[in-house]
Amino acid sequence: MSCAVPAAAAAAGSVLQRSASAEGAQQSHEEDDRKVRRREKNRVAAQRSRKKQTQKADKLHEEYESLEQENTSLKREIGKLTDEMKHLSEVLKDHEKICPLLHCSMNFVTVPRPDALTSCLPR
Repeated sequence: MSCAVPAAAAAAGSVLQRSASAEGAQQSHEEDDRKVRRREKNRVAAQRSRKKQTQKADKLHEEYESLEQENTSLKREIGKLTDEMKHLSEVLKDHEKICPLLHCSMNFVTVPRPDALTSCLPR
């Protein structure tokens, strides 16, 4: 009988070991599932982040292109206005030579006579 007790204890121990190893395997399987789900979520989040970054870069590039076009247009307009200013300055300079109002001895008059103005205007 003394032999039977150790055999029964050994059998009970092996059952406990099997159930413990089955529980350990189940926990390990659950941890693996959790890791897989976490990796998948992380992969999706990383994809979303990269896509958002790409969209932001594309938007900045479009804004850059638009601003470059606007800058070119404004530079063109500055050139035209500068040319117009030079032309008008030359016209004024030429006009000053022949303007009777500038040669008038009564230059201090604030409101010139209308007939004097009409003589200065081109016809």
